[in-house]
Amino acid sequence: MSTDKNRRVLIIDDNRSIHDDFRKILCPATAGEEALDAAETEVFGRPTETVRQGRFEVDSAYQGEEGALLVKKALAAGLPYAMAFIDVRMPPGWDGVETSRKIWEFDPCLQVVLCTAYSDYSWDEVFENLVHHDGFLILKKPFDGVEAFQMASALTEKWWLYQEAQRKMEELEGRVAERTGELQRSNHALQAEAAEHQSAAEMLRESKHFAESIAENSTSIIYLYDLATQATVYANRNAAEALGYTAAQILEMGANFLPRVAHPEDLPRILRQHAQFADVADSRIFDLEYRLKDASGDWHWMWSRETVFKRHPNGAAWEILGTAQDITERKRLEVRLLQAQKLETVGKLAGGVAHEFNSILTAIIGQSELLLADLPAGGPAAKSATEIGNAAGRAAILTRQLLAYGRKQILQPEILNLNSIVAGMESTLRHLVGRATEVSIAFAEPKSVKADAGQIEQVIMNMVLNAHEAMPNGGKLILETANVSFDQESVGRYPELKPGDYVMLAITDTGGGMRDEVRVRAFEPFFSTKGVGEGTGLGLSSCYGIVKQSGGHISVYSEPGRGTTFKIYLPQVEPVTRIPVERVNAPGLSRGTETILLVEDDPAMREMAATLLRRLGYTVLVAANGVEALSLKQQPNTGHIDLLFTDVVMPHMSGSELADRVRALYPHTRILFTSAYTENAIVHQGVLDKGVALLQKPFTPSALAHKLREMLDQPGARNSDTALVNTQRIS
Repeated sequence: MSTDKNRRVLIIDDNRSIHDDFRKILCPATAGEEALDAAETEVFGRPTETVRQGRFEVDSAYQGEEGALLVKKALAAGLPYAMAFIDVRMPPGWDGVETSRKIWEFDPCLQVVLCTAYSDYSWDEVFENLVHHDGFLILKKPFDGVEAFQMASALTEKWWLYQEAQRKMEELEGRVAERTGELQRSNHALQAEAAEHQSAAEMLRESKHFAESIAENSTSIIYLYDLATQATVYANRNAAEALGYTAAQILEMGANFLPRVAHPEDLPRILRQHAQFADVADSRIFDLEYRLKDASGDWHWMWSRETVFKRHPNGAAWEILGTAQDITERKRLEVRLLQAQKLETVGKLAGGVAHEFNSILTAIIGQSELLLADLPAGGPAAKSATEIGNAAGRAAILTRQLLAYGRKQILQPEILNLNSIVAGMESTLRHLVGRATEVSIAFAEPKSVKADAGQIEQVIMNMVLNAHEAMPNGGKLILETANVSFDQESVGRYPELKPGDYVMLAITDTGGGMRDEVRVRAFEPFFSTKGVGEGTGLGLSSCYGIVKQSGGHISVYSEPGRGTTFKIYLPQVEPVTRIPVERVNAPGLSRGTETILLVEDDPAMREMAATLLRRLGYTVLVAANGVEALSLKQQPNTGHIDLLFTDVVMPHMSGSELADRVRALYPHTRILFTSAYTENAIVHQGVLDKGVALLQKPFTPSALAHKLREMLDQPGARNSDTALVNTQRIS
């Protein structure tokens, strides 16, 4: 809307003279103004639209209906009237009150002056009908021109001010609406940003809670270490539990934590690794193994992985993040594995040495007995021969211990009850340890095992002898049995065992105990804490080999000043009913006249055995190996071979392979093996294959003579027809 003031006035009166009066009052024109208007019209073709001070633009209507129509047209044309002078009585149409009310229905802003000399309405009725509207005044006829002019001026000004107020209000409302929109948009943006921030904060809280939950519930040790202060600034719950401190105690130690708990040998390596982070610009990971001491004083092996967690603005490392695992048990298992591998290697070496040595001992023992038989009894030479045989016998015991440790000896396993074995040895054991040592024996419900009774007795004897030597001034010796079971998890402590049921034999003494460095070497051959010449160092090692070869496990528990306990575990088996077998022992050296094929690669052993067999009356064919033995069939007059006596381990062809070939040629030839030990040729897990006869080295001439007759006198020996056939085949 234009900012020019609206001075349009509408006169509604049925008296035309009233119209003229109003025009004179509201539109006075001077002669000069009229002349100026005429000149402007002549020059510009139209007068200028100038509102002159004190002049109004006046229109006339003579009835109420006509006036209302003019007001509508003016509104439609955008040229509304500011005010109207309306007569009250205008017969025959609407009167002034009704006209005012009708006009205000579509132009409520119109200012109205009701003009009247008298009225059909009382003043109360006029006010009652129009008082709700603030846009009317009453001008009583006859009216004064000045009063009418002032009313016109005041009401048109009021209309203009109202319009201006409306316009300003609309502008203000527009600006308020615009600003409100801006504020609403800003508010929405702020709300969205706040929601985003809240969501981010919530995600951050959740992420932090998630990380803390992982750290606190992790089975690993997790920590943060400040490189500048050399202090641990965070430690999770597992770190505290592993070391026996609270997390607060670890943090309170500050820079003193590592010097206090790290092993003195490992602390320099830990600090050197931390110093390396000063030159690390990436997320490199460093691994390290070291020892930490817990609150109770025990040492734990740790394996840690560390990387940079925070950096200073200049990129320098600030904090490092570390995770660690307690690998103490793994270290223990590694030590045990290395020890087991070491013992296995030494066992193989000991077995090999014993094999070669047994062949030599067999020759020495045999030759000494042959020599003794040729010498006058009681003479100096006979005594020397006897001493040679005794010395060889002692050496044979030593080699048997080596074979026991190396698990290469031949066992004769049977179903045993350990309770019965220990009970049968009780009087011997009490006599061995003496009266100064109290012997206590406790048996569990008897369960059976399968082992060589003589070897198990040797194990018990060695264990008790070891306990006796550990208690020179007496003490207490306890032997007890128990039935135990190992599941898949618990058997992990003993890798060589399988899950199942076992019989445990524990032998405990109250002696001085062993230091760790002694305990871990207790089963090594030739290891001894005794003085030179006081022991061979094979007692415990032979026990180790016997138990292992029997499918069991032996372990030792000991601490200085707290005694020692050896525990032997043997697999349980179902008991069987034993049928006694009558043994027939032939006194003296048994003789014979059969033909024996002797195959032995050791010259001394071969010579001794051949001499002995010939002295016993046998016909002896001698070969140094299997190939040479098979070639004898090509020699004339070889005759029938009644028995093949062969070593097991030989070059070119093993004794087992030779036996198979001889059986194919001579089905009725008996086979007798001899060996110090065998590797799966005729023996498996220390037990002879079914139907295999073996004379274990070293053997005496009497043992050989007896074994030969035992073999040759068995039922099913060849008959004359068989002998004839075999003789024909050999020739």
